[in-house]
Amino acid sequence: MLSLLSPYDSKALAATAPNSYALVQRAIDGYVLPHIEELKSQTERLALSVDRLCQNGAEASREEVASEFRKTVEAYAGIEFFRFGPLVEKGRREKLSFWPDPRGIVPRQLRLFMANQNLSQMNADAISKQSAALQGLPALEYLLTDNTAPLGPDAKSTDRCVLANAISQNIANNARDLEHGWTKDGGWKDKMLRPGSDNDTYKDPNESASEFVKALLVGFQLLADIQVKPRFDATRKQQGHITLVGPYEKSGLVKAYYAASVASLQKFYDTLAMENFLPEEQDWVKNWAGGAWRTMRASDGVGGRRPEAGRDDTPSLRELFDKITGLRKLVSREMAASAGLTVGFNELDGD
Repeated sequence: MLSLLSPYDSKALAATAPNSYALVQRAIDGYVLPHIEELKSQTERLALSVDRLCQNGAEASREEVASEFRKTVEAYAGIEFFRFGPLVEKGRREKLSFWPDPRGIVPRQLRLFMANQNLSQMNADAISKQSAALQGLPALEYLLTDNTAPLGPDAKSTDRCVLANAISQNIANNARDLEHGWTKDGGWKDKMLRPGSDNDTYKDPNESASEFVKALLVGFQLLADIQVKPRFDATRKQQGHITLVGPYEKSGLVKAYYAASVASLQKFYDTLAMENFLPEEQDWVKNWAGGAWRTMRASDGVGGRRPEAGRDDTPSLRELFDKITGLRKLVSREMAASAGLTVGFNELDGD
């Protein structure tokens, strides 16, 4: 157990693989912990705003909830690609955001749950024992955007408000647990900064560093295959595949989620500083990567062009997909190799 290890010598560990150890430190202190803290703080603000709306039903409170929900969704986009550690423990990722949901499980389960359960005693602890589809941001979105019974102090909204409060508080609890999983003694920060023979996950700094590179690759794959590809892949539609609904489409946040995903991935990419490992003769990789990021920033993710785009034309969705997947390959094949890191299959490969 990490918590039982003797105090570790960070200088000695860094000496075994200085570039990898520095990358892990940058990733944790420069990106992971600040973004998880932001998610935790934002979920707490969201829960408070939902409670205020249910108490007064004022239009200003409704606008506040919409704003806090958007900020929470954007904060989640910044950490959703960490498909390891505390985010995947105890099904926490699905409990925070049960998406993609191509079969409409969230609305179906919510309708059945509200019709068949006594909601008067519902709270965060009770909802945490239910299906993951009932617990997270998509479930809360369903309640916030259902105009047939807007949240407020009216009698007809009482049960929905009890449920909305329970879900929003449960989201905040999961975000707090996520942070604790990283920062506690013997938690994931310790695991990644204290690799060795007595570490059950990482044996050396290269393994810790590779985990973060794989997370970046997962982020690119999620962006390309889940957010972008379903919008232009006519073959899948002709073959009768279920069409994915965009993330948080009921709230009108598809473009916002795409923009937050791109901004987060670029910040994480810059934090890892993978380009610094490339030799001079591979400057073409840096140039290609720069063009890929310009394309990603120029697109709104649904076929349009963002107002602040760094290019004059509008990238097609096909071009956008190709740039994302191309950058993913460059990180995996060129940058990781130059850094001396081995990147194997990630969570999404082979699905």
